Amino acid sequence: MNSPQIDRALVEPRCDELFREIEAKFKSSDISPDKWYLTTLSSITTTSEPHLADQLYLYLTSQPAYCSANSHQSLIRRIREVLFKNIALVGLPKPTESLIAISRVEAEDGLDQTFSREDWKCDEDNYNRGMTWLERLYSHNTAGLFALFKRHRDFGFWVANIAYGLHLSDRQTLDDIDTELVVLPAVMGQNLPRETYWHIRGIRRLGVSKRDVEMVCECVRLVARFCGVELDRIPAVETVEDEL
Repeated sequence: MNSPQIDRALVEPRCDELFREIEAKFKSSDISPDKWYLTTLSSITTTSEPHLADQLYLYLTSQPAYCSANSHQSLIRRIREVLFKNIALVGLPKPTESLIAISRVEAEDGLDQTFSREDWKCDEDNYNRGMTWLERLYSHNTAGLFALFKRHRDFGFWVANIAYGLHLSDRQTLDDIDTELVVLPAVMGQNLPRETYWHIRGIRRLGVSKRDVEMVCECVRLVARFCGVELDRIPAVETVEDEL
């Protein structure tokens, strides 16, 4: 069964231009070009215009690559996972606004209603899974991270068990690179220098080249500028190189 291909004319011209520019940047990089919308969606969701996620959905579903029921279901699962991970990074309201905006224009055919975390438990396995992923990004800096919470242990619990255990370490839908292409834009889009530094360092530790991380950061800036957000406290990618 095929899902109806959505008319690209439904996409606002200014959004169409933005998405084309970001898509082209990813195609000229060594990052898989089909990942561009992960960064774009995460960037949109941090702004004051998370409802523009519907424009990204319309842009994507106007393409032949997403016109079959199976490809549409896969797309929706990935979009939903971006927004679910965003909850750990920007809070619940903005990702919810993005999801509702998409739901209002979502094609009726090929809907995906899977429940990926139905059996989730806040147990030892969850903690270990979260810490394993966190330590891949933070490496020898992990102890220093948790030292920040030594007087505020509720925060340390939340980081290990919820942010990383429940949200960020789940690999049912998005892989390691996918996840950092969501996390880095989410913290950078909030103009947070410390957390942006940590996740520029993290994605570099995963093996993404300096040039490609700079490209990702430029795409985040494009979305921020488009939505009227000034990013003036963001460290340069080169500042993390001595810590890799």
